[in-house]
Amino acid sequence: MKKFILLSFVGVLAFACVDFNRDHLLQKVAKMDQHLLDLERKLKDERMNDVSAIKLKTMQTELRIKQNLYLDTIDMALAKKLDAYKVMRRSIKPMLQQYLKVREGIKEEKRVLKQLRKDIKEGRGERNRYAEYIRFERQKVQQLSTLTTEYLRTKEQFFEDYASMYPPIEAFSYTLLQKKQNR
Repeated sequence: MKKFILLSFVGVLAFACVDFNRDHLLQKVAKMDQHLLDLERKLKDERMNDVSAIKLKTMQTELRIKQNLYLDTIDMALAKKLDAYKVMRRSIKPMLQQYLKVREGIKEEKRVLKQLRKDIKEGRGERNRYAEYIRFERQKVQQLSTLTTEYLRTKEQFFEDYASMYPPIEAFSYTLLQKKQNR
C-alpha cells in the first residue's frame, strides 16, 4: 500500500511539473503571438491604399517632363531634383515588395504559432523539443520585427520625399506643357 501511495504521489508530482512546464511554454507562445499582433498593427497605414495612385501620378508627371523638356543644357539644381524624383518614384516597387514580404511572414508565423500552441496543449510531437521549437520561432519573430522596422523606415522616408518633391515637380511639368502649347 505504501508503494502504491508513493507511486501515486510521484505520478501526481510528475504530472503537475509537466502541467507547469506546459503553461510556461504556452505563455511564451502567447507572448510571441502578441508581438506579431503588435507588428501587424504597426503595418496598418491608410496611406498605403493610395500608393498605386501615387505611382501612376508620379509616372505621368515624369512622362510629361520627358515629352516637353527641350534643353541643350540643364540647370544642375533642376537636374538633381529630377534625379531625386526619379529615385523616389522607383522606390515604390521595392517598398511594396517589402510590405508584402512582412505581411505574409507575419501571417505564416501566426499560423505556425497556432499549430505549436495546439501541439503543446495536446502534448503531441516531441515534447522534449518544445523549448527548442519556441527558440526557433522566437528568432523568426525577431527577424519579422527587424523587417517591419526597416519597412516602416523606408515607408516614412518615401512619404516624406513624396510630400517634398511631388508638388514642385508636378507644377514644373505643367509649366513645360503650357510653354509647349503656347508655341
